[in-house]
Amino acid sequence: MKIGTWLAPRYTERGVFEKDFPTIDMNGLDVYCPGCKAIVRLGRKSPHTNKIGGWCVKCNRAVAA
Repeated sequence: MKIGTWLAPRYTERGVFEKDFPTIDMNGLDVYCPGCKAIVRLGRKSPHTNKIGGWCVKCNRAVAA
């Protein structure tokens, strides 16, 4: 597994992140959080940028591949 990156721009609230990444992807990728090294599932997809992302609960930040 590889280490993810913080998603830019920085999402300060999970609700805003989920609004920008509305599509749920069941075949999401697992990466390590760049901050706390916890496993984060990248289970959300943005229809505009075609990026996948996830939310680290411990760091309270969005993570991408």
